[in-house]
Amino acid sequence: MRMIDRRLEIDSLATRRPAPSLFARVRNAAYRFVRAWQNRRVVNRLSELDDHQLLDMGLCRSDVQDVRTASFFADAGLHLTIAARERARRHLRSGRLD
Repeated sequence: MRMIDRRLEIDSLATRRPAPSLFARVRNAAYRFVRAWQNRRVVNRLSELDDHQLLDMGLCRSDVQDVRTASFFADAGLHLTIAARERARRHLRSGRLD
């Protein structure tokens, strides 16, 4: 056996992780559920804001509606962040000074 083969064998053994226990899987599932529920509450509060307040955050009403119609476990924060950054990027590219 060459040294390179031995090195790859050691690296592959070092990267293996034990499977999570049943308790860890239940805890992670509960954490994801609570996080999704909290995100839904925040999105519902965002839908109560008027269009000018949403625009101050870089969002529009359709972004919030898209998140509300998405899957319960979809990451609402990620979707809204991407939408706001894209809108800011388009605004800067247009060269407007408002």
